[in-house]
Amino acid sequence: MEESFILSKFNRLQQSGLALYDENQQIIEHNDGGLQFQFCLTSALAKKPNLQTPHSTNDERRDGSDISTTGFEIGEIGNAHLLIANKFCWAKPHFLLLTSDGYRRQYESLNDTDLQAIWSILSTMSTDYLAFFNCGQDGGCSRLHKHMQLIPMPGATFASFLDSDGEISEPEVPFQWFYHRFDTGDVSLQHLTDVYNKLLSQATEVGGGLSENAHASLPGAACPHNMIMTQRWMIVVPRRRAAINKAVAANALGMLGYIAVATKEEMDEWIRTGPTGTLKEFGVSK
Repeated sequence: MEESFILSKFNRLQQSGLALYDENQQIIEHNDGGLQFQFCLTSALAKKPNLQTPHSTNDERRDGSDISTTGFEIGEIGNAHLLIANKFCWAKPHFLLLTSDGYRRQYESLNDTDLQAIWSILSTMSTDYLAFFNCGQDGGCSRLHKHMQLIPMPGATFASFLDSDGEISEPEVPFQWFYHRFDTGDVSLQHLTDVYNKLLSQATEVGGGLSENAHASLPGAACPHNMIMTQRWMIVVPRRRAAINKAVAANALGMLGYIAVATKEEMDEWIRTGPTGTLKEFGVSK
């Protein structure tokens, strides 16, 4: 699928008001414990649902799915995935990559087909994109239908050292994370799968497996984690919880210091609780 086609479809959806994006959103920086955080303050998240949000009876969804795709479709990626515009965008553009099978679940780990679909989009874009996956309720997912997300690379995050060729040192994050830099050149599907499985195994070992996972009793459930990937690197972060309260919650990008909030009051609550200590509680403490 051509990049120009993908972007033109998203732009039409955003201009029509179907894909909600706050043109006046702000990035507010905050230093805590030697770590630099960025709060993305955007009204587009004001009505974003969570796992407890009931479905609208007017939503048209695939069998087994809790994500409405009708009107947001951009196109099929391979035989097993669908690319759509995110309805609640805190980046422009902001995509969801869903499994075509609405019964695949967000608490499952990624498989080779998922990774292949992600890579096909990352390698299509001429600009720098980032993909991420919130595995399980404790990993910050808001819907159960298995899906990944893609956005243009945000500004400096905790992961920026992976792009720096040694110019920036690894930050002293308070939680366990596992990462891999890809060698220059083509990355095979087998290599992507091997890297992800290795990082997930390390995360599962320190994360204690499924003992406290909200989805532990469900078939196919993986250790709650976040996966973040670019064409140059992959990170896996084991998770213990997604939120302290309604205001203070983190997905994959939140664990890299890029935190999207709907209101200034939510940001103030994050700052009051202390974002560095909060991420330590959300992840597995070092």
